[in-house]
Amino acid sequence: MRWINRALLAPAALLCCAPLHASETASELPLRKAGLWRVLTETDEGRGVQSQQLTMCIGDQMEKKTVNASTSENRSNCSKYEIRKTQDATVVDATCTYDARQVTTHTELKGDFKTTFVAVVVSHVAGMAPRAMGGQPVDVHRTIRQEGTYLGESCGELQAGEAKTASGRTVSVQ
Repeated sequence: MRWINRALLAPAALLCCAPLHASETASELPLRKAGLWRVLTETDEGRGVQSQQLTMCIGDQMEKKTVNASTSENRSNCSKYEIRKTQDATVVDATCTYDARQVTTHTELKGDFKTTFVAVVVSHVAGMAPRAMGGQPVDVHRTIRQEGTYLGESCGELQAGEAKTASGRTVSVQ
C-alpha cells in the first residue's frame, strides 16, 4: 500500500478539519458518516484544475481523531481561527503560520455529511519554502473543491483509513 501525497490529500481527506475557535469543540464541525465514500477533489493553483477521485473508507474513530489532531495543530499555529454556522454551511476563517509561511484560508462546508457533502477551501500561502524544499519564496493561491457521496456501510476490502484510486491502487489517507 502507498501513502498518498498529503499536500493534496490533507484537505481532501478531511476538509472539515478546518481550524476552530478556542471555545469551539470538534463535535461542532460536520463529521462524515462511517462507511464507504466516493470523493472527488479538484485543486486549482492557477495552472489548471487537477482532479482526483477516491473511493474512501471512513472509520468513525478515525474521523474523530483526525479532527481532534487537526484542531490541536491549528490552535498552536493560528493567530485567527473562527468557525461560524450560516443557514446552509459551516464557515471557517483562519490565519496561520507554518515554517515561516503565512496561510490564510476560507472554508465552506455544506451538506448533511451522512449522504453528501461539498467542501470548498480558498487559501493563500506566502513566505519562504522550507530549506529542504529549496528555501524559495512562495506565493500560492489555491482553491480546493471536494464533493463526497456516501456509498454504504460496507467498505468491502478497504479498511478504515484506506482509499482506492481511479487506477485501482490502494493508498492510506490517515
